[in-house]
Amino acid sequence: MNFNKFIVLLFLSFGFSQFNNVEVTLEYNRLTENELYKIENLESEIKNYFQFNNFCQEYDFIEIDLSIHLVIESIKTLRTSTGTVDEIKSHILISNNQDQFYFNKGVIFEHNKNKTFIFNPYIFKGLESVFNYYAFLFIGYELDRWGFNLGTTYFNKSLEISYEGSRQPKWKARKDEIKNILENSNLRELRFLFFSYLGIINSKNYSQDPALYNDEIKNIFTEIYNKIYAIYKKNGQDKNTLKFLNYYSTDIVQVFKYYNMLEEISFLASYDNDNKEKYLEYLK
Repeated sequence: MNFNKFIVLLFLSFGFSQFNNVEVTLEYNRLTENELYKIENLESEIKNYFQFNNFCQEYDFIEIDLSIHLVIESIKTLRTSTGTVDEIKSHILISNNQDQFYFNKGVIFEHNKNKTFIFNPYIFKGLESVFNYYAFLFIGYELDRWGFNLGTTYFNKSLEISYEGSRQPKWKARKDEIKNILENSNLRELRFLFFSYLGIINSKNYSQDPALYNDEIKNIFTEIYNKIYAIYKKNGQDKNTLKFLNYYSTDIVQVFKYYNMLEEISFLASYDNDNKEKYLEYLK
């Protein structure tokens, strides 16, 4: 390929990428030298898949950090009618380096060192479908920051992919995960309220006169508490809510303390056990 054309393609790819900062790490034990040779490009192929493909054409403001840790258990060479292909058994941890992280055990996929991953969201195929599922999931969560339920279309894209493989236990679990996200309207509204608050305190107007926003912020956090309590009544110890609280607990409890919302802090201490001691410190 002409070098100048390559630079243009590279620029366009990054210009439309939702995942500009992608970190991929491989972990492996007891692989032979020949097996290591077979996966020497795998790290860059995965990184390129997210950075060089446009998963969301409607919105050009999305920038999501992505961390992928691939643990390779074994590589087995299979003979097919068209030649040979390597079957890789692995575990995958994928995260946005914030409050969303997912561990996938026993992910088996075919890999050919001389072929790259091809992005086609309309075809259910191998590891690409797993990547597409999580790309759309993370985009859905990101869009929910910017507008109430704005990410629904992309959660539904993940749901559609999961239905394709729902006869398999792992894909059924992924389908249930997306359905839980879509059905937990209280958590989606809670997240939108919290990121609205972050938008306020990071604005120029707020920096000029914070006192003007006191009532608005207190109302936001009253609603945040109401949503957490509603989740507790309906879903109990909801794992996605606890993930959110685990990452943002300090920000939330500091605002509760500022507005003397002590009963709300006491409730968080009983609901979010992993951060209980942190909440109790603010009650002293």
